[in-house]
Amino acid sequence: MTGWVRQWTIFFLGLFVLMATASASKGGAASKPELIYKELVNTIMSPVCPGKILQACPSAEGAQLRQLVRRKAFEGESKEQIIRYFVEVYGPEVMPTPPAEGFFLTAWGLPFAVILAGIGVVFVLVRAWVAHPIKGIEKTSIVEECLSLNDSNDALEKRLKRELEEFS
Repeated sequence: MTGWVRQWTIFFLGLFVLMATASASKGGAASKPELIYKELVNTIMSPVCPGKILQACPSAEGAQLRQLVRRKAFEGESKEQIIRYFVEVYGPEVMPTPPAEGFFLTAWGLPFAVILAGIGVVFVLVRAWVAHPIKGIEKTSIVEECLSLNDSNDALEKRLKRELEEFS
């Protein structure tokens, strides 16, 4: 009986430690403004460092923009409001993906159109190849060609023998 009680005691002690660890980690979780800040600086493209997100921009202007995002997040602005501010000030280039409207629709639709066109070309070519297979060389022409080569080889052999006899 003591072995059974001992196992249950160890089980509940381990469960208690696990729950205490989980609750301690929840207490140390980042606040909502901090999460908004981290998400935005990892998604907004830097207007001062082309091709880089705001977090990866090493310039002083990039640091100022990160501080601006942090300040706006801690002032209680939502992600959408902060993004809208950056789009109004710096243009749609700060968005990681182009907006799905106007001319920018080509950025979304063009890859699919190219893939469909490629599939269409392959389809047309395969149908053409199946409908009109390449004609093979006829056996009679191969046989005739071999015979003519044998005849010319015989003539060459005779000439070689004759010249060797004359030379020696």
